[in-house]
Amino acid sequence: MNPVLSLAPRLQRAAGRDGRVTTALAVLAFAVTTALTTSVLAATLAFAERAEHPTTPFERDAGDTYVLLAVIATVLLVVPLLTLGGAAARLGVARRHERLAALRLLGATPREVLGLTVLETAGQGLVGAVLGSLLYGALLPVWTSVPFQERTFSAAELWVGPRVLGLVWLAVPLLAAVSGAVSLRQVVVSPLGVARRVRPPALRAARVVGAVVAFLAFVVVSTVREAFAAAAAGVLVGMLAVAFAAVNAVGPWLLALLGRRAVRRARTPAQLLAARRLLDDPRAVWRVVGGLALASFVAGVLAVVPALAQGPQDDPVVRDVLTGALLTLGIAFLLAAASAGIAQAASVLDRRRELSLARLAGVPVELFDAVRRREVLVPVLVASVGSAGLGLALMLPLFGFAVGAAPQGLVLLVASLAVGTGLVLAATESARPLLRRVLATPVVRAD
Repeated sequence: MNPVLSLAPRLQRAAGRDGRVTTALAVLAFAVTTALTTSVLAATLAFAERAEHPTTPFERDAGDTYVLLAVIATVLLVVPLLTLGGAAARLGVARRHERLAALRLLGATPREVLGLTVLETAGQGLVGAVLGSLLYGALLPVWTSVPFQERTFSAAELWVGPRVLGLVWLAVPLLAAVSGAVSLRQVVVSPLGVARRVRPPALRAARVVGAVVAFLAFVVVSTVREAFAAAAAGVLVGMLAVAFAAVNAVGPWLLALLGRRAVRRARTPAQLLAARRLLDDPRAVWRVVGGLALASFVAGVLAVVPALAQGPQDDPVVRDVLTGALLTLGIAFLLAAASAGIAQAASVLDRRRELSLARLAGVPVELFDAVRRREVLVPVLVASVGSAGLGLALMLPLFGFAVGAAPQGLVLLVASLAVGTGLVLAATESARPLLRRVLATPVVRAD
């Protein structure tokens, strides 16, 4: 075995307690991602099976509609799920970069550094995938209690089988390895810059151009959808996924703009420190609030559901559409909360050296808490409201102002944003005990 790759277990042990916490958080994130992704996939496959082999006249007549709705819900959830998985692979990225940069400076080749990262992140992904599959099995009784098409799913209908589970166990470590490898670009190109803690390059406005093009494409496709009615559903679903990805791409750039303005307007130490953190690394802050932004985008899209579901409340399609919308929103905001809590905890560990030095310099503990809260509060509000408004705006070419005829949609939107924002802020507070522990032992390690 390559001597550098043989160091992988020793490097993991050398990371100490912080390394173990980071690994546990990454495995937890991969487990949540695996469990919910498998559950969503299972529901989509179950609807497709019912459409192909209906047992009632209702399933035969409305089967294809339910499959389309399930695919739309899957698209709305797959980007937040992938975002959580990608964030899991980047947990502890700052400390990992420092260790690997030191190896590069000692003579390790880029291929060897890449191998170390792939081993570490893929291993975390595999463990998380296995645990997530067990969690998926534990959640089956929950999903089988939700009625659709006038009856509930059985556990057998929602069981994806060993073949799909095997694909999941292959896909999750692959996602982890790719995400970890992509994050290594700075280490491979400039290990000395990492060791000297050089700021990452500024975000480019090209992100905004790409996002605008994606949103305009969605509007154009949705406006002329009658011209290709047969393929309209598939094209619109694909364009919705592109719009989702655009939100994720442009978010850090907008946070950087927000950070510049916050620096100029800062009047207190907490305001200035929070603004500087936001400006220095908007990508890190986006990893905390990005899940909420994507969930809020989902909420904005689904705000039109009550308008679409106008009709007798005893209509099974109306009930199922509303149930599916609420279930999709619930999963999206739970994902956002999990992503925010894990990312905030990882941020504390990544900044341990900075926090320790500041504590040794006499910075009061209360200021750290104030900075941590202020760092995410404004981005949370901007991300949630802005993304929800964008999602709602994208639906206007499709449904006009029908949402105004059903104000329940706006009520659902406001209520879901309030609950989702509260969940995310509560999740970020879960990092407070970890911050206290870090500050209670202000030992600056050599690495």
